[in-house]
Amino acid sequence: MARKKSTLLIPRSHRELCEIAERWLIGKYGCRIAIAEPNCIITTEQPDAIGWHGRVSVLVEAKTSRSDFLADAKKPFRANPQDGMGIYRYYICEPDVITIDDLPERWGLLHVLQGGRVRELRRSQRFEADRAEELSLLTACLAIHKPLKIRSSISRRVFQIGKEDVA
Repeated sequence: MARKKSTLLIPRSHRELCEIAERWLIGKYGCRIAIAEPNCIITTEQPDAIGWHGRVSVLVEAKTSRSDFLADAKKPFRANPQDGMGIYRYYICEPDVITIDDLPERWGLLHVLQGGRVRELRRSQRFEADRAEELSLLTACLAIHKPLKIRSSISRRVFQIGKEDVA
């Protein structure tokens, strides 16, 4: 979808925010593997984007509206953070959706600026994560050939493996 080049910004879609989060995970955060919208029904939590850098996992939840953000707090793995994914956890949104004062304890915040640039307003603090759920998610994505972005440790190039439409 083309964006207008005026001072009026077209709100980004949820999918766009997830793709921007995936690029941020690979680029700025340094994850070796990242997935946008894995949508694997095998896990309780359905992250919008998740990446791994060694043994560290980073979850990013995309929010297009304030009501979506407020509804997120009602999820069972938000009430019990140890049941959620991501050793580090972030919300990503446009600047007028979430402020630092709105954030749950230990969560980080990413704002998407013009041109798709990402500004980290607050760093996430460490969480205990459900590593078994993360492994189930990654295994399911590999089994269904969900596209994964993988950054080479040798050349730092990013490759994509898998495809969305599998016969």
